[in-house]
Amino acid sequence: MKSRAPVQVVLGPLLATSLAACASAPVASKPAVEFPGQAALRAIEAKPAAPPAIPQEREVDGSWAPAGSLPELAGDEPWQAASAWDAVFSAAIGKAERPPRVTRSMSCAAREIGRFLLEHAEPPPEGLRRFMTAACGSATSVTSYAVHGGEVPETATDEQVLARWEGEFRARVEKRLRPGMDVAGFSFERIAGRAVALAAFGSAEAEIKPFSPVPDARGEVVIEGRLTRPADEVTAYVNRGRTGVAQCDVDMAVPRPGFRVICHPDPRDRSAWIQVLYAPPKRVLSRPFAHVLARRPGLAPVYQGEADAASPPISRPVDSAAQFTRVVVDQLNAARAQAGLRPVTLAARESATAARLAPRFFAAAFGETETPDADLITLGLLAGWEVDGTIRDGNFLSIYSPRGLDAARWLSAALEMPIGRATLLTPDIEQVAIGPLVTREPDGLGAMVTSYRFHHGSDHTADVNLLLTRVIEARRRMGLAPPKRLASMPEVMKEELGLVHAGESDTGSALDAVLEQAVHRFGRNMRGYVVETTSLDALELPPEILRQRALHLDIGVTHHRPKGAAWAQYVIFIVYADYSANEV
Repeated sequence: MKSRAPVQVVLGPLLATSLAACASAPVASKPAVEFPGQAALRAIEAKPAAPPAIPQEREVDGSWAPAGSLPELAGDEPWQAASAWDAVFSAAIGKAERPPRVTRSMSCAAREIGRFLLEHAEPPPEGLRRFMTAACGSATSVTSYAVHGGEVPETATDEQVLARWEGEFRARVEKRLRPGMDVAGFSFERIAGRAVALAAFGSAEAEIKPFSPVPDARGEVVIEGRLTRPADEVTAYVNRGRTGVAQCDVDMAVPRPGFRVICHPDPRDRSAWIQVLYAPPKRVLSRPFAHVLARRPGLAPVYQGEADAASPPISRPVDSAAQFTRVVVDQLNAARAQAGLRPVTLAARESATAARLAPRFFAAAFGETETPDADLITLGLLAGWEVDGTIRDGNFLSIYSPRGLDAARWLSAALEMPIGRATLLTPDIEQVAIGPLVTREPDGLGAMVTSYRFHHGSDHTADVNLLLTRVIEARRRMGLAPPKRLASMPEVMKEELGLVHAGESDTGSALDAVLEQAVHRFGRNMRGYVVETTSLDALELPPEILRQRALHLDIGVTHHRPKGAAWAQYVIFIVYADYSANEV
């Protein structure tokens, strides 16, 4: 299970002036995110601890590369039946009440999984299956498959094999196909006297337009689509180099549930993972819904095992949970030092809580107890109730590696995907809480890791510049000129937001004061609104603002911590000239 920082948006009412200031009744801010309290975590601790059902899988020796050609476009490019086997598969899934979309990329993934089964007589491990699927261009993971195979005479034609296997294969597909499986693929493969027919299925949480996984002339991989469920926020990360990670741009001009993310892989990387996440409304956990493998032109991606180049150089076997925690912190700080980043410290009290909860978390995550417990534990640790300082935000990562007691290898697995790097290698994280799990028979290591960033001081100039840059980029993609800032308004907003930060004013009164001064200075109708959120990524500008031919606006940012909140939250003011009443 991998989750990102919680985000919740609270929009204040749109405030307007008609050459006069609106007066709003003072309204106390509420926490933008409500986390489970410590009592909820203690209640989970008090439950009987069922041993986790540990997954077991084989290890892949050496590398793995796709056997055949890869689709030029990733995403949901339609597949076309071309053989008698394809026709049987199409007929089998056609019996479903809502047949899944069959895509070229998912059919390529079925080919690779089938090839592995023929060569090894067992399914590929999760990491390799994820690689196969993404290398083939499917952003939707393969979560289930129906397979029928065995020995076949070398002289038998595909049609003769079909005549023998058709009934059993149809039955297996129809049994495996369940509601919620939105995407599918199929392949029939033969190797050295053996054959396999494999139908792969996935549950898509978005419809993704076909796109090139090869960066364009600007060095960008652009992923665009529409979520099939509501979302408050979309974010994305891309791996860069051995241990680097970068946040992708999210086009502010695309209203949710639509999305367009723009990622910039390192041009020196043969391939680079991209993960796209969304946060459901009124939920604070973001979840990945797309795993993409960007690649250099003319080069097929190659699987090198867990975390390939991110692997620490020295093996570090451990024999206890406490030793595992110490080694992980040491190895993590060594990796951060190599990347030129400051070391992190262990949040001792929060880690003690996490250690007590770890067996229950993994039991829940592996399906042995109530699933909600995993979410409650995640949220409770993200809250950081026993962490000192004013928390800005946090990231959460859970990884279980069933391949021995090497802590360095566990860290390699944790750093393989962008979410892991964002959790552990973000430059300004300062503290981590670790909840370890050490298992025997099979030997394996797991851990929940929560990382925290903190507010220091009240200067948010960098945040203002970041948001203005996003507005500029969104308008550039729309073919519109950059917005013009409202002269002298940054100082006005900084003063009023300073009162909010100090607890001497509420957000509504402060925004009214800003608008009153804006009307007085510019002699125009001015409008504005306030956003309270735990993440700058959640800010959206309504299309009627963003698409204005002439846009004059300014943005102000501060933070405060409402009563009862675990984290501080941002207060964002957006003020702009309303030309609907006063023409340019």
